[in-house]
Amino acid sequence: MTEEDKYYVFLDEIQHIIQFEKVLASLKVTQNISLFVTGSNSNLLSGYLATLLVGRCKEFRIFPFSYSEFLAYYSANNLSLPEKPFQDYLRFGGMPQRFDYDNEEDIKDYLHSIFYGIVDKDICGSRSKIDRESLLTVSKYVISNTSKEFSAQKVADFYNAANPDKIYSKTVYRYLEKLEQARLITRIHRYDVAGKRTLCHIERQFAVDNGFILACADSNQVSAALALENLIFNELLYRGYEVKIGKTYKGEIDFVAMKGGKKCFIQVAYYLLNDEVIQREIGAFDSVRDSSPKFVLSLDD
Repeated sequence: MTEEDKYYVFLDEIQHIIQFEKVLASLKVTQNISLFVTGSNSNLLSGYLATLLVGRCKEFRIFPFSYSEFLAYYSANNLSLPEKPFQDYLRFGGMPQRFDYDNEEDIKDYLHSIFYGIVDKDICGSRSKIDRESLLTVSKYVISNTSKEFSAQKVADFYNAANPDKIYSKTVYRYLEKLEQARLITRIHRYDVAGKRTLCHIERQFAVDNGFILACADSNQVSAALALENLIFNELLYRGYEVKIGKTYKGEIDFVAMKGGKKCFIQVAYYLLNDEVIQREIGAFDSVRDSSPKFVLSLDD
């Protein structure tokens, strides 16, 4: 840096360097720079670095392409859209480089490489004490069952039924924390609709991108209903909402979405096939006395 003008410094995956925090803090206080640091782990700006740069840093979470960005990408590059673009996005997600591939097997191989690369680099690195095989088994089970009601004990039982080395629910929670830090999943809490308060219990896990659901599936079969719920959850995050699982005294509401002091309630159904399904989805709101808007989202025409 030889001029007095401001410099812009970009550093990627800096967390792999020992004591990188001190370098960043030193640059910030001694040079006329704007510093941009990117990484694939949510711990990047936590702990020691946050202390050194208190009040002088802002964190942005970067998502895979949303559906609108998926359409914009095809338009900007003069590409022909898939025959069923929404179904394509629902199945393969929005990881940008997956658009370099045309057939399903190549796309799945790419998504596999992304998933395993993140596991090996950000979770099971050379200094990690985590057992890679047990983590992979648990993570693939959790992501394949995205948005379903969660029980750490059931996950442990699923693993222990097929493996001689037992794990416990405490280990499952540790793995989930690692998967969330590596930005493979997002974990959300329950919201007591009547009491209007967030409960400490974490209820469900969602894949950060729908493509990871396909990557973790043992076959090419992915539940379209689970994929749609996962997609809507990520779209709400992308639009800046805080999202919870709604708890009522009669049951649950799929999502409580909150932003700017307002909230709405959302049920997700793949198709409203008959009156029974319609009544089940709309009936989930019967015990809600809150006057906030209530929506049922489906793929019906």
